[in-house]
Amino acid sequence: MRIGFIGLGIMGSRMAGNLLAKGHTLTLWNRTAARAAELRAAGALWAETPRALASQVDVVCTCVADPGALTAVAEGDDGFLAGLSRDGLVIDFSTVGPVATRHLDQLCQARGARFLEAPVTGSKNGAAAATLLIMCGGTAEAFAAAQPILGAVGGKSIHVGGVGQAAHIKLVGNLIIAHMVQALSEGAALAGAAGLNVETLLGVIQSSGFASPFWDFKGKALAARDFSTHFSVDLMHKDLTLALAQGAALGVPLPGTAAIREVYQMARARGQGERDIIATATVIDPALGVA
Repeated sequence: MRIGFIGLGIMGSRMAGNLLAKGHTLTLWNRTAARAAELRAAGALWAETPRALASQVDVVCTCVADPGALTAVAEGDDGFLAGLSRDGLVIDFSTVGPVATRHLDQLCQARGARFLEAPVTGSKNGAAAATLLIMCGGTAEAFAAAQPILGAVGGKSIHVGGVGQAAHIKLVGNLIIAHMVQALSEGAALAGAAGLNVETLLGVIQSSGFASPFWDFKGKALAARDFSTHFSVDLMHKDLTLALAQGAALGVPLPGTAAIREVYQMARARGQGERDIIATATVIDPALGVA
């Protein structure tokens, strides 16, 4: 299958690599061309613009940071919509919220193309191993047509409903992750103040009824003071902002989320925006950043 991939960040580069490794003809575009060098050396093609990319492929995949980035690669004279073929398929793996995905769906429909929103979860490890969970919103036909791509980059795909529903449930998922990180950070700070280390805390938690693989993943990173990025503070701040906007639009109060978003803003103000979300623990207790 001829696939175009736009957006070669932490997640997109690994997803694109799996598409190439599984035999698809892959054409790339990224704002920073140097990020495509390794994939091009492995056989991927390069397009000079998103429009040129779309004109050469059957399926356009996007994985970009935010709604503004999605608009920039989709619309305008050089956007992929201008090169999209009738009956083409667009799969957006970004986390951009329901408003942006519904808008893009409408633009695709106007060109006679199909659209599937497909935000993912599983961090860069899941992207590399092709074990991502993919939440999909769109028609059953678009979901079926996307299976060769979804199967190449993920371990499981769930069709949750129409366009916008997958974006919404992804924001809910990230909201829950942010609350879990905050609970771990505050718990580790309180334990540390009493002379207990993170490893002891995790030993108790993982033997309890509220054990979770997530505590191992982020708890071990916190214990090791390993803030290498799987999911950045900047991106979670963006997602919490989108979730709060959805809450406002739907009349749902999200007081805990609002408070946690400010923790992320504090971390960004301290220059930690590109670090992993577990780095927000240092906002609660700076000692948690000291190995």
